[in-house]
Amino acid sequence: MGFLIQYLADAAPWVYFLCGVAALFQLYRTWQVRAERRQAIFSLERDKAVGDLYNIFVRAILILVAMGITYFVSTTLSEAVEPIVQRTLDPNPTPQSEILLPTPTNTPLAATATPITTPTAPTQEARPEVTAQPQVEAAPPTTTPVPPPAVAPALCADGRASIVSPGNGAVVSGFVSVVGTAQHDNFNFYKLEYASGNDAGQGFAYFDGGQSQVVGGLLGTFNSPGYANGVYTLRLVVVDTSGNYPLPCRVTITVQN
Repeated sequence: MGFLIQYLADAAPWVYFLCGVAALFQLYRTWQVRAERRQAIFSLERDKAVGDLYNIFVRAILILVAMGITYFVSTTLSEAVEPIVQRTLDPNPTPQSEILLPTPTNTPLAATATPITTPTAPTQEARPEVTAQPQVEAAPPTTTPVPPPAVAPALCADGRASIVSPGNGAVVSGFVSVVGTAQHDNFNFYKLEYASGNDAGQGFAYFDGGQSQVVGGLLGTFNSPGYANGVYTLRLVVVDTSGNYPLPCRVTITVQN
């Protein structure tokens, strides 16, 4: 449907031309029928002329409706479906290698306990004097606090398409605000896409975007409750007026709702 609307928008000048020619022909027919009516002698001829004028009026209304529909499709609808057509025609970009920082592993320190000495009861035959040894309580085990997982910045090769938040490796839930920059000298629109898996190279789907440039602001919102828990790759693609785009910015997140 989007391609049909785009095709009609491209052919709008020809539609206007044909409608103009048809309108001129109807004006000529109006002048001709009015002349025939003035020269008519019998009532039957005058009735036929009136019928011809009515038909000319109906055709003129149809021409105006056709021009109005063409104008609406070529201006409003074509602008609305242009991002959809562009996303259909855009090939997937070559994936960029990303570097993931290792997550530190915390090893708790083993607790050292001093054994407890229990006195031995003497026999009745020999009653040696026994000195009770004091009990030594075991020291409580000490554990090292677990730091939060490390979050690295997104890997963006071109500053015109960059994601500031969320960071690479972030654990998210709920509605996640995607903040960054989307700008270009010949800016057309930008789109945010997602794909399952860590450092995904294909299978991206659209979830948000815009037709205005953004510098250090809100690019869109990722609705993580609508997806299963797991690892996802988000990417930002900035498209110029020629359909080209710089290398997209990508970030890997983990959804835990």
